[in-house]
Amino acid sequence: MTRPRITRISTPRGRPHHRVVHVDGRPALRVPARMLAELGLEPGDEIAAPLEEELEAADELHRIRARALRLLGIRHRSEEELRLSLIRADFSQSAIEEILGILKDDGILDDRIFAERFAEQRHRLRGHAPARIESDLRARGVARDIAHGAAWGEYGEDTGDIDSSLLDEAAMLLRRKQAHYEGLRSEVARRRMAGLLGRAGYPARVAIDAVSAMVEEMQSEGLLAKQERDEIDS
Repeated sequence: MTRPRITRISTPRGRPHHRVVHVDGRPALRVPARMLAELGLEPGDEIAAPLEEELEAADELHRIRARALRLLGIRHRSEEELRLSLIRADFSQSAIEEILGILKDDGILDDRIFAERFAEQRHRLRGHAPARIESDLRARGVARDIAHGAAWGEYGEDTGDIDSSLLDEAAMLLRRKQAHYEGLRSEVARRRMAGLLGRAGYPARVAIDAVSAMVEEMQSEGLLAKQERDEIDS
């Protein structure tokens, strides 16, 4: 039985520390250059079964790392999100865990940094409350203590101070969406505002106060449906 033979070793463009191993005239594996140097492999060498398995394992690690970096380049991800994406790509579990460990050691994959960035973005761009942010982080596989710290880190421990801050933020979110409620009857506007704040994770006690203040403000400015204002006046 004829064994596979290395016919060429080339350097991929932009990856000087890696080599493409051509087997029987076709590019078959991409492995670290140091590995080939350590094994002393050159064109013309035959590849026995144990060596073939070792090279294939190194090739898989390279492909997993490349895919992981592409995914992280598209958007930030938690460790669990990245793990699930790599599992769906049908890589072996042991190789995935090895690459995740390397990425964490290199500081490329860090759930604490991911959680902080996620919390800041969801709060600033979407107006989400800490409870919603913490829940979303937990759904992405972030550990409970990290998710809680990222979501609530900027708030104090006094309930009154927290509610005051949340009330200000809820009011700000409603003002950003004010155009959606203009011209509605007050009960319809109230219901839609409450739904928005509920989905954003604001506590009921905060949402009630924020919605009442917003409806009253819009009524005074004549922004609600006219028939509703007439009913109030009568």
